[in-house]
Amino acid sequence: MSGCEAHDAKKLVRSPSGLRMVPEHRSARSPFGLDEPPWVPDKECPRCMQCDTKFDFITRKHHCRRCGKCFCDKCCSKKVPLPRMCFVDPVRQCAECALISQKETEFYDKQLKVLMNGATFFVTLGTSDKSELMVCRLSNNQRYLVLDGDSHYEIEIIQISTVQILTEGFTPGGGNTRAIGMILQYKVPGSEELTQMKFTAGEDFSCNKKLSASWLAAMHKVSKGGKTYRRL
Repeated sequence: MSGCEAHDAKKLVRSPSGLRMVPEHRSARSPFGLDEPPWVPDKECPRCMQCDTKFDFITRKHHCRRCGKCFCDKCCSKKVPLPRMCFVDPVRQCAECALISQKETEFYDKQLKVLMNGATFFVTLGTSDKSELMVCRLSNNQRYLVLDGDSHYEIEIIQISTVQILTEGFTPGGGNTRAIGMILQYKVPGSEELTQMKFTAGEDFSCNKKLSASWLAAMHKVSKGGKTYRRL
């Protein structure tokens, strides 16, 4: 276990919204997570905030677990997984929030799992002319990019400033390209200067090319959706 995963213990907590499996230590929270929103107080929502139906003994009010607003059952009937808030089971969400959560499902079910499984690259630090073969993966708590070879690096995700995916196969008239590497720039804690790392998929590892390309595509998805997925 790397140092960045030394405090990965989790605990089960119950909130008005449902059961959540959260890290015991706040510092171990995923940078892709969201805090539970405060619920709009019942006394402040006499009507559905979507269709304006008046609440009464028959028409009950429900709160969306993602936005905290108040709706009737018709406008807040969907129960959708919400891993960004660590809910154990699918939770009630309004139509708009349910659509957002459903779009994020691929990110959690595919991209994050690919990154956590890892891939092998030749890694070059800064302006060095030497590269090192390293296994690169996202830590279990999703907070760090962990690189293991003869050397060991742990890069905090929130410190990454730019991700440039390197491709080959592009032609002026269009055509297929494939990811062959990336250039990463990040800040080392305590320093304002940017450090650069270059990742290159090894040509000698043809059986791992597909895995490396999938890992790079997932990394691109994380960087491209940074403002959506990360608490910056």
